[in-house]
Amino acid sequence: MNIPTDIVLGMRGQGLSNPQIIQSLQRSGYSSQQIADAMAQADIKYNVEQMPQDASADTGYGQYAETDYGQQPSGGEPQNQIEMGSLQALVEAVIEEKWQDLIKNVSRIAEWKEKTDQRLTVMEQQIADIKSAMDRLHSSLLEKIGEYDKTMTDVGTDLKAMEKVFSKILPGFIENVSELSRITDDLKGIKKAK
Repeated sequence: MNIPTDIVLGMRGQGLSNPQIIQSLQRSGYSSQQIADAMAQADIKYNVEQMPQDASADTGYGQYAETDYGQQPSGGEPQNQIEMGSLQALVEAVIEEKWQDLIKNVSRIAEWKEKTDQRLTVMEQQIADIKSAMDRLHSSLLEKIGEYDKTMTDVGTDLKAMEKVFSKILPGFIENVSELSRITDDLKGIKKAK
């Protein structure tokens, strides 16, 4: 948007005060910087228009030395008080705008912090769940290894027991097989002889 100098001059012509002009311009969407610039330009334009016509022809610096800042303009207030009032209203408007920006930024930071806290809580819960699952897996694995070790010990014991049994039975079994083989050979020999 452009600087609304003409709007400020028009509102002053209608008799509106500087705070009323500032509020109206803020509602119209002008920034504090644009309003400050417009108010300053309107003051300059007003002062230029109020200068006597013969002073504008003077090219020296004498015109500024002759100006009495203590004189009251036609409105009845000293020029300094008008400028101080508009300056104060403008400063208050700028502070209010900056304060609103700060509040927005702080609220964004608070929202970001809340979202980050929520994410952190979720991540902590996920880590706790993973740790719990790993602990269960570790316990289960140790249990299975214990069962496997017990089974292998039992198998080893059984193999030793079978070895003892075979060591006792095997010589008799071999002797019986040898005797059975002799008997079979003898019977085959008798059948051949017939």
